[in-house]
Amino acid sequence: MNCLTQRQLIAYVEDRLSPVTKRNVESHLDHCTHCQHQLEQWIDGLHQTEETMWEDSLSTNMDQKIIQMLSPYPVRVLNPVTPSHQPPAWKQRSITIMKRMALATAALTVVVSGGMLVSPTFASYVNAAFTNNPIGKADPVAPVTNSLLEKLADKGIVQAAKNGFAQSVNVSATDQGLTFAVHEVVADPLRISIAASLKDKNGKAIDSFMSEMIDRSIREPLITIKDKQGNVLAPSEEKDARYPNKPWDVSMNVTHGVMTLDRELRSYFDDLTKVPDELIVEFNINQLDDIKGNWKLSVPVDMKKAKAAMKTHEINKAYTTPQGLKLNVKQITFAPSGVEMVIDRTLAANENNAYSYELVDAKGKVVTAWDSTSVIREANKRSNVISDVKWDHTQSTESGARDFHYFYPIDESQNLTFKLGSVYTEESAKLNAKLDANLLEKKEVISAEDQGDQFTFKKYQKDPNAVVDFEGYDGHHRVNDDGTTTKLEGYDLAFEATLSPVTAAMGPYQNWTITDETGKKYEDVDYLINKTEYENGQAIFGGTVFLKNLTTLPKQLIITSEKRMVEHKNVEWEVPIYSGK
Repeated sequence: MNCLTQRQLIAYVEDRLSPVTKRNVESHLDHCTHCQHQLEQWIDGLHQTEETMWEDSLSTNMDQKIIQMLSPYPVRVLNPVTPSHQPPAWKQRSITIMKRMALATAALTVVVSGGMLVSPTFASYVNAAFTNNPIGKADPVAPVTNSLLEKLADKGIVQAAKNGFAQSVNVSATDQGLTFAVHEVVADPLRISIAASLKDKNGKAIDSFMSEMIDRSIREPLITIKDKQGNVLAPSEEKDARYPNKPWDVSMNVTHGVMTLDRELRSYFDDLTKVPDELIVEFNINQLDDIKGNWKLSVPVDMKKAKAAMKTHEINKAYTTPQGLKLNVKQITFAPSGVEMVIDRTLAANENNAYSYELVDAKGKVVTAWDSTSVIREANKRSNVISDVKWDHTQSTESGARDFHYFYPIDESQNLTFKLGSVYTEESAKLNAKLDANLLEKKEVISAEDQGDQFTFKKYQKDPNAVVDFEGYDGHHRVNDDGTTTKLEGYDLAFEATLSPVTAAMGPYQNWTITDETGKKYEDVDYLINKTEYENGQAIFGGTVFLKNLTTLPKQLIITSEKRMVEHKNVEWEVPIYSGK
C-alpha cells in the first residue's frame, strides 16, 4: 500500500484538505502505523517549535534582574513528571495539537505576576533549569536580531542560534512575480538548518509548493552542497549517487510565512576535522507549483565558528556482554546544535542485535538515553534524541558495525557515565500457526503459542458500529497523490500477539513467513497495525494481515517464524566516559 506523502500529511494537519480527501487520508492513517509515526514526528516538531516561540517584551536588563533574584536552579524542588509511554491517538493529536500549543504558549504569559516576562535570556535560563544546563557565569551570547530559526527550529538549533551561531543570509531570486528567498542559516558539522520563504508580487507568503519541490529533488538536483572551490559534496556512503543531496526535511510555519529546510551533514565526512571552513548551498529551481521560471541562489555558510566550538573526546571503553555482544564506546562530540555518540559493535555472521543505554550525571540523573528504533514507542527508553538527524545511523565496519546516535545539547561541565541498559538478541523461534480456511470463514479464532508468545488469528470483520471512514468504503485503498483512492483486492486476516516478558517489544510479524499447504509463499503482504501496547513488561500487538491479490483462500494458510528478538534487561555495565570542566 502506498503511504502518504509529506505534503498530504502537512495539508491534513493544517486542515487544508477537502472533506472527501480528508476522510481518505484518515482512512489510510487508521490502518498504517508508518504514516501515523510520520505524522506524530511532524507534530512533535511543531510542538518543539511552539515551545521556542518566545517574545522579547522585557526591557533590556529586566530579565537579568529577575534571574539574579532567583536561585541557580529555580525549579529544582519540583519533581519531574515521568512522561507516559502511551501517546494520545493520532487523531487527537493532529488537528487539535495546534490549539493546545497555542493555549500552552498563552499560559506562559501569566507566569510572573500576570505580566509577559519572557525573553530569549529568560527563556534560556528557564530551559537551563529544566535541563540541568545552567547558563554559567557569562551572560548568554546575544542572538541574531529577530532570528527566525530561534522561533521555528528544534531546541538544538534554537540553542545554537541563541548562542550566536545563526547567520543572516538574505539572498533572493525573483521570476514570474514570485520571490524565493533564504533568510538565515544555522550549521555545524552535524547538521544544517535553513530558513526560507516564497512570496508573490504582493509580498504574501505562499506555503503550498515546498513539499512538492522536495519530492522532485529525488529526480532533480534542486539543492546541492558544495565546497568553496565548487566541488559537489556527497555523503560518504553515496559517492556514486546521482543526486546525493536529496534527503532534505521541510516544514512550513504558516503563521510566520517561513519554511525550514534541514538535513544532516555528518554523513559527508568520515572525519569531522575535514569539514571545510566554508560551504555553499545552491538552489536550482525551475518550477514552483505549475509556474515555470528560474530561481537560482547560492547561500554561503561559514563553518569556522561552529568548528571551533565543536569538541570531540575519545573514550574507547570496551565491554563484552554476557550474551556475547561486544561494544566499544568510541567517542563523544559536543557541537553547537547537538551531541554525537559513536559506538562500535562486533557482530557474529548474520547476527541481528541492538542495545539501549543512558548517559547519567554525577548525581545519577539521566541526561539522555538511546534505545533501538525497532522498540515500540510505549516501551522505548529514548530521551533527548534528535529525530531530525535522519540518515543511516549504522555503518558497516570490518569487524561489525559503527553506530551514530544524536542528542540535543547537554551541559559539558558535568561528569558523564555511560550506563548500559538492555541488550536485544536474535534467538530461534518455532512459531507454526496452521489456519484452516473453513474455520477462518466460520469466523472461528485460531490460536498458536511459541515460547510464551501467544497469537490469535481470525477472519477480519469490520466493526459494524465503527464510523464509516468515507462514503463507499468497502476495503483497502491506496491513497493517490491527488487525494483520490484506488481499491486494492485481497484478503484480510485479523491477528493479536501478546509477547512474553522476555520477548522484545518489536513487531513479531517482521519475521513471519506465510505459505499454503502446497508450499506456495505469499510475499505481497501488508501488516496494518492498529494496536501497540506495553503492560506489565509485555508487548501487545494487534492488526490485520492483508494478502494482496488473494481472492480465493487455499485450504490452509500457514504462518511460521524461525526468529524472534529477545530483550535481556538490566545488563550491568557502566563506565565513566567524560569528565566535565
